[in-house]
Amino acid sequence: MRILFAGTPQVAVPTLRALSQHFEIGAVLTNTDKPGARGKALVPSAVKTEAVSLGLRVLQYDRLGSEVRAEVAETGCDTLVCFAYGRLFGPKFLSLFSGETLNIHPSLLPQLRGPSPIQGSILNQLSESGISIQRIAKEMDSGDLLMREHFLLQGDETSESLSSFVSLKAADLAVRALLDLQAGKARFTAQEGPATYTSLITAEMSVVDFSKSAKEIHAQIRALYPWPKARTLYNGQSLLLTGVYGTVFEAGEEKVDANIPVGTVVQKQKGKGIAIATGDGLLWVTSMQLEKRKEMDWSSFLNGNQGFLGARLG
Repeated sequence: MRILFAGTPQVAVPTLRALSQHFEIGAVLTNTDKPGARGKALVPSAVKTEAVSLGLRVLQYDRLGSEVRAEVAETGCDTLVCFAYGRLFGPKFLSLFSGETLNIHPSLLPQLRGPSPIQGSILNQLSESGISIQRIAKEMDSGDLLMREHFLLQGDETSESLSSFVSLKAADLAVRALLDLQAGKARFTAQEGPATYTSLITAEMSVVDFSKSAKEIHAQIRALYPWPKARTLYNGQSLLLTGVYGTVFEAGEEKVDANIPVGTVVQKQKGKGIAIATGDGLLWVTSMQLEKRKEMDWSSFLNGNQGFLGARLG
């Protein structure tokens, strides 16, 4: 088995590292270097950085056309393993592999197909999610399953913390799946049940509507951290809401007077943060950030913004 590993972000790095310790990696396919935060120097993907450190051949293309197919064919890879690569593979590309073409997807397929399953599990307020290893199929994320692993969600995960957790779980699962494949013990099964779908996370999704439930906003803040971060307006400035208290299952339990407009900063409480009125109860926010300023805990923010208590956000 000689593997072409396709991946781009940090979540895929532990899987690349683990596979390189157990199997032959013929090359690594990743996205091209992108401009950094200041838009000047080009920054390599996390997967490229890891591949270089492992001494692996790196392939980078903006399109998977004939040029990349020729180079992939030259590597002699018979198996494709993809984890968060960020591009779709066409039939001509997939035909380059005589062995399996596998995708690692962080959900319990057919739940949360599409580009944002980690954020989707948070936005949908799920109590359970998982990781699926599937055969790549023509229809997105519809391929037969080789292996799945379940895990419980506590309701306080952010996209950042859940990605870190998933990255380690996926690495172990991928090694076990490929060892089964190599030993001829792999068994694929069709996906069962209705499919649900996620959409690409965009900056436009960050605006908070305080007329929604506290649970919905609690989930939104966590799902959009660290990017693009949930946002509202305070005194005409963009205010990023970056942390919340407790779990999504508790959010909104404390009710608010119906005469108080949604978005009003109602009170503060040590150990919980500042309470904002939502459509069905209080949402406790623990950290925030004025745009282009540093992130602060709620107490430090109040010290620097004396009129915040009683203000109406949005």
